[in-house]
Amino acid sequence: MLALDFQQILSQAIAFVVLLVILRRFAWTPLLRMLDQRREGIERELRETAHQRDELARVQDEYGRRLAKIDDEARTKLQQCILEGKRIAIEVQEQARAQAQGILAKAKETVELEIAKAKVTLRDQLADMTVEAVERVLQKKVDAKTDRALIDAALDELEHERVRP
Repeated sequence: MLALDFQQILSQAIAFVVLLVILRRFAWTPLLRMLDQRREGIERELRETAHQRDELARVQDEYGRRLAKIDDEARTKLQQCILEGKRIAIEVQEQARAQAQGILAKAKETVELEIAKAKVTLRDQLADMTVEAVERVLQKKVDAKTDRALIDAALDELEHERVRP
């Protein structure tokens, strides 16, 4: 059946061992070294990716906080602007009221002045009419200055009597 040649088996075993040593020295070790380098490169890239992911999360958190802060500042400034607008509106209303009161006071003064002028004019006309009436009744004219002084004194006396009651 099978005839095994011990010398041939031994030579093949020695050749196999020599081949193993040669392969290990020139192929297996560099291949393992290359695989280790590749594994280390992949691990380094994974660490860098994780680091970048962590950095991205930190930047997103910071960005979110900044946006919230900016939003709060914008709301605060908007509220300040609204309050400032209301304050300015109140100031404008107060100025308008003050101007209206000033105009009203000036108008009252003007009316009072016109009333006083009208009274003086009315008094003068009344005095003139009284002088004319007295002249017609007496049919003669006394001294104009004396007549005027007498009538003014009588009118003053009548005015004081009206004011007293």
